[in-house]
Amino acid sequence: MTLSVREYAGSEAVDFLTRRWRDLYVQDPLATPFQSPAWLTGWAHQLPPTTSPFILAATSASGRPLAALALARRDSTAGSRFVPLSAPHAHYVRAVGPHADDPAVARALAIQLLLFAEIGAAAIDVTDVPSTSALAHYLSAVCEDDTWDCTTKASAAIELPVDYSTLSRSAQREHQRRLRTWTRLTRDHTVTYHRTRHTQDLLTACNTLCDLHRRRRPGQPHPHTSTDIPKARQWRSVLRNLDAHHACIATLSVDGQVLAGQLLLTSSQTRESARCSFSLIPAADPAYRHLAPGHALLRHLVAELPAEGIYALHLGRVAPNLRTYRAPHRAHWTNTLSAATTRQGATA
Repeated sequence: MTLSVREYAGSEAVDFLTRRWRDLYVQDPLATPFQSPAWLTGWAHQLPPTTSPFILAATSASGRPLAALALARRDSTAGSRFVPLSAPHAHYVRAVGPHADDPAVARALAIQLLLFAEIGAAAIDVTDVPSTSALAHYLSAVCEDDTWDCTTKASAAIELPVDYSTLSRSAQREHQRRLRTWTRLTRDHTVTYHRTRHTQDLLTACNTLCDLHRRRRPGQPHPHTSTDIPKARQWRSVLRNLDAHHACIATLSVDGQVLAGQLLLTSSQTRESARCSFSLIPAADPAYRHLAPGHALLRHLVAELPAEGIYALHLGRVAPNLRTYRAPHRAHWTNTLSAATTRQGATA
């Protein structure tokens, strides 16, 4: 296959996202909501003045885009750095398009990133690339150079529906214990499980979820390794772009007080990921930690989602010391790859 890689920066990149990205997205059966044009343009509008969108597009000999990778270029006095557009909030970063996993296309994109680093144009920090993807394969090869670092992170997904009878005896006992706790709670209190169904409800719940996340105990371990949670204003802007067809927020309340919540992204496209939900910003009120409201909310979700045709709930990246947090639902584990130039390589 004869191909080349074209660069789109600044306003050209925004135009590419607006006009051409959707065609690549709908033709890619493996694309997740983190590659959707609504998600990416939403975050592109949140970039600070020193950061601009940047698109690498692999094109055929005739100029037809085969796949594209959405990046952001951060400029500072120390130099420039390319990171994925919407990082660190996207749990899965990949090129998108009908040929995104073609080895020749992935190799061309990886080589272009290598060239940027070698000529000193910018440092590279490409995170959260699914380890099974062709791009991850070629980035791993790039990382054999001692001016690059490669790291992997564990990601979890719960296969639905969950058959609790197949879990270990200890997991079954833990579920039964927590279920009894919440059953007793309903005798004297009003317990409400809710998922947003329209955009205004989604935006209102966004404020509650971000506030809940900020109230977690200082230093408290969190299921996600990223602690860079943006302000509610930023999330509201992105969620308004996604609307209620592509996002919802689930909450669990006791007597009107929200104790746990999380954001879910979905895809309306006819693709593999359309039958998955992707969880973001899980948060629980630390004052009610003894009730394990986060686990209780998760139990409601895994019970409800299969009826909507959802066969997997992706929980995203999980810190190594918190793998047991996902164990009670027998999570399926995969890895993502992050490739970055070292300081020496970036300044060479």
